[in-house]
This record gives sequence, C-alpha cells and structure tokens, in this order.
Amino acid sequence: MLMLFVFGVLLHEVSLSGQNEAPPNTHSIPGEPLYNYASIRLPEEHIPFFLHNNRHIATVCRKDSLCPYKKHLEKLKYCWGYEKSCKPEFRFGYPVCSYVDMGWTDTLESAEDIFWKQADFGYARERLEEMHVLCQPKETSDSSLVCSRYLQYCRATNLYLDLRNIKRNHDRFKEDFFQSGEIGGHCKLDIRTLTSEGQRKSPLQS
Repeated sequence: MLMLFVFGVLLHEVSLSGQNEAPPNTHSIPGEPLYNYASIRLPEEHIPFFLHNNRHIATVCRKDSLCPYKKHLEKLKYCWGYEKSCKPEFRFGYPVCSYVDMGWTDTLESAEDIFWKQADFGYARERLEEMHVLCQPKETSDSSLVCSRYLQYCRATNLYLDLRNIKRNHDRFKEDFFQSGEIGGHCKLDIRTLTSEGQRKSPLQS
C-alpha cells in the first residue's frame, strides 16, 4: 500500500503526456522572473530531478537571469529512476545487497534488481508503463479514467458518483455498492478492457 501511495504522488506530479510540456508564460514585468520559482517547494538537492522531469521550466530558467537554479542546469541528466529517459548511471540510487537469501534468489545482482522493482522507483516505473486509458475523453474538460494493470492504481477526472440511494448492510465485502447509472461521466468507456482487468480482485485487496 505504501508503494501505491508513493506511485500516486508520482503520477500526480508527472504528466502522462510526456516531459516536454508547453513552456510557462515568459511575458513578465521587466525586473521580474520569467517563472514563479517560489512555487517549487522542494529541498535544494531535489531540484535537478525536478528539472529533469520539467524541461520546459529548465528551458525558461536557462533564459532567465533571475532564475535561482542555474547551477542545477548542468545536472539535468539526474533522475529518480522511474522515467523512460533515465539512464542507470544517473538515477537517484540503486539498492546494494550484502548477502543473498537462497530461498529468494541466487545472485546479488538479481536480488538488487528484484528489490528495485518491488520496493523502489523500479516499481513506479513498471506501473507507469502499464498505464492505459479506460475511458477516453473527447475534450480536455471531459471525464477520463486511466489505470495500471489489474486496476491496481487508477486516476479519474470529472467522474460523478451518485450517493443518494446507497443501500448499506453488514456485508463488508459488498461488490455491487454502485448500481447501474450511479457512476459515470462524459468519456468513451472501454468496458471490455475494464472488465478483463479485474482478475486480481478479492475481498482483501482494495
């Protein structure tokens, strides 16, 4: 659950459309910075990783004489590890194992790789690669639903939930909490794919 929470934070911060978004508005008052750098509330040591994932801000910073992060522009290759553009030698870190549990794996290298993929940024990377659209919006203001495999993590926008007629009982694992028409939105739902992704659903999983 902790890794899913961390993944949720990452997905909220990282656009699924890519790293090179439209640049911020560079038309500012003379003597004022081209970007509101105060809005970047991060520890100083995290700035290179932030700029790696927000190249549009890095571009503005390079042009802006008032940018306080110019010293980090030489470190744009630094990355967390979940990004597609991240090279192993520049990622934030990698687990180091000192011994191998033979019941788990047989080499230090495979143990480190398994740990990275199950409890580090490698986990977020695999989930991001799985993300696919289940409800496709036609306009930017429409509803949407994007999920990883087996619906382990989903992000929805502008969906409605009708809670007016919810029937409560003592069934803790009730799966028909919402009836037909009580959840929806304005997007094209891929109902076949949505149904097929429920293979790992069980009462003890959220």
